[in-house]
Amino acid sequence: MEIFAYGEDALTLWALKKKLGHILQELDDSSDLSLCQAFFRPSFGRRGGKNSSQFGEFDFILLTANHIYLGESKWDNSSEKIIDGKLELRDEQLLRHKLFEFYIVEWFSGDYSNWQDFRNVAEMKMRQRKIAKPFVPVNSILAKNLQNTLELIKNHYTSLPAIKNVLLYFHENLSDEQLPQKAGDNFEVVHIDYSKELTGNYIHL
Repeated sequence: MEIFAYGEDALTLWALKKKLGHILQELDDSSDLSLCQAFFRPSFGRRGGKNSSQFGEFDFILLTANHIYLGESKWDNSSEKIIDGKLELRDEQLLRHKLFEFYIVEWFSGDYSNWQDFRNVAEMKMRQRKIAKPFVPVNSILAKNLQNTLELIKNHYTSLPAIKNVLLYFHENLSDEQLPQKAGDNFEVVHIDYSKELTGNYIHL
């Protein structure tokens, strides 16, 4: 069966499947592709806001030999503007990366069997670091999903690797001057030209 899809989500899945070598090369990561793992559109709740523990969806999370990449994807049809070579990300996106990195680091720091034990230790640290989100409630669907994700990430490594934020920017034949070179405060930007992969307006998965 052939699958044709459209938009940023389709481009992200296509890139993870068929452009992983290019992505890692651009990130100066020599990891064996066959040993990498990826989460596509992992969801941590859609209802955001300051008073909600939910913090949205990454476009992808990529686990390589020595790095955890927390990823966002944008394409040349995105609403975000590029100003002076920098693509501005929304506050909720930046907070998502900061919050999830906190969860990863804290989960690696102990040997937790359940979310309650983790919360007893980590909730105070989150307040001390002034992360403006409620801690994920015990026995919630979000807690189960988050714990499962953190366990899968931890099982991929023997120790905590470097965590990096990455933006995949998809484009059709744009020049270097038209492409973002920076994103957010600390995102590494990878450019991917998808123009040769189109069938009409669709990407072939």
